[in-house]
Amino acid sequence: MLKLMKVKKSHLVTVTVLAMLLACTVVFADGGWKKGVKLTSENWGEMVGFKPDLTTNPVPKGKVIKGSNFDKYKAVLPESISVLLKKYKMKIWTRDYEAIHPSTGYIEATNKYAGQAKLTDVGKDFRKSSISGYTAGLPFPNPKTGTEVAWNYQYSYNGDDGDLYYAVYWISASKGVEHFEEWRWYYIMRTINRTDLEPKPAIPKFEKKGLQYTSITYCLSPYDKKGFGALYSRSKKPLDQQGHVYIPSMKRVQRNSFGTRGDTWNGTDMLYEDVRGFMGYPEWMNWKLVGKKTLLMPMHADIAIGKENAKKTFAMDKWPHWNPKMKWELRPMYVVEVTPKLPDYPYSKMLMYYDAETFLITYKESYDKKGQLWKLVLTGYNASDDMDEGPPIYGMNLVIDLQSEHATAFPVYTLKMNSGLDPDEFTESNLRKRGR
Repeated sequence: MLKLMKVKKSHLVTVTVLAMLLACTVVFADGGWKKGVKLTSENWGEMVGFKPDLTTNPVPKGKVIKGSNFDKYKAVLPESISVLLKKYKMKIWTRDYEAIHPSTGYIEATNKYAGQAKLTDVGKDFRKSSISGYTAGLPFPNPKTGTEVAWNYQYSYNGDDGDLYYAVYWISASKGVEHFEEWRWYYIMRTINRTDLEPKPAIPKFEKKGLQYTSITYCLSPYDKKGFGALYSRSKKPLDQQGHVYIPSMKRVQRNSFGTRGDTWNGTDMLYEDVRGFMGYPEWMNWKLVGKKTLLMPMHADIAIGKENAKKTFAMDKWPHWNPKMKWELRPMYVVEVTPKLPDYPYSKMLMYYDAETFLITYKESYDKKGQLWKLVLTGYNASDDMDEGPPIYGMNLVIDLQSEHATAFPVYTLKMNSGLDPDEFTESNLRKRGR
């Protein structure tokens, strides 16, 4: 017995190291983050979400999926995409999976504040905040409920600010392109809860007002629309967005409440609640996690952004004139069924598909009051220029109204993120200035 107790120091160190490695292995094998586990760029995906299953239903790189072979790959695609492939002749080009992680600052913030965010059930009181203790980073690594997924999206990594030039095409399946506009949208995505830009974690003047987001957007062309724009801010509390609209023909700035319950953005097929997939607050909805799946989604879409490439992003010269051309890969996805608490909400139900590494919404199905499939929202992202410094690059957005056979396409010209926009830029006077 005594002889067994006399273990060499070197052996003791070896045993200790093996025990530590085994403990880490158990944590990883258990499938997700636990309190006390440090998140890194290497373990981010499997810790905050889950690993994609690349073996059960493998999809070879370079495969073209279309209506004629959809059934062979239906296990790795949302069922509604069959409508786009079979009826509207859309094609999906495949590529290999690549992991995605957020910036170093966002990972550090997630580690620093992990476990502090708490949720309370506010029931039908959808104007009351349901989250407390959140400061910055991802609030709920390894989410267990649809509500936690929704909050992860709410505070998903998009960089602290951005400056986007883009186009808008109104497209009819029967007539082709009907109208075309160009816009600029620059914003501070995180006036509070910041992870990348100083001051961190908040810009004092916005924190004092309880605002978490501010932006200015205005039209660049055509000439008769040029200068029309809006300045709006988003409250930390679950309230409607408030702001101002500049009308060039009147040379006036008018105060406005930006709709989130059925108002279209700029007369397009996109409702305000469809921007980025969902523009509302988690408190406004019921969230049911219905699945954790490995699905094909465009998170490394290889979209050629730029004004000269806008019409290459969408096959506008071929019926139905809105089909995008981009690459899709197998991704770990949370599928969440969403039903509104708001009585006048335009959709009776939505299915939202969240990428489990970024918590960005890549695909959304919306149903009308009769329960019929109404709209599909598809967003394609390009790889970040440097994941340690910035988020995936927004490449294109497409909203399709299946019932009217009409779509709105948003190709991207340029996008700069984490450029350090001046907080004092977001004023009524600058909105008026941009409109001139």
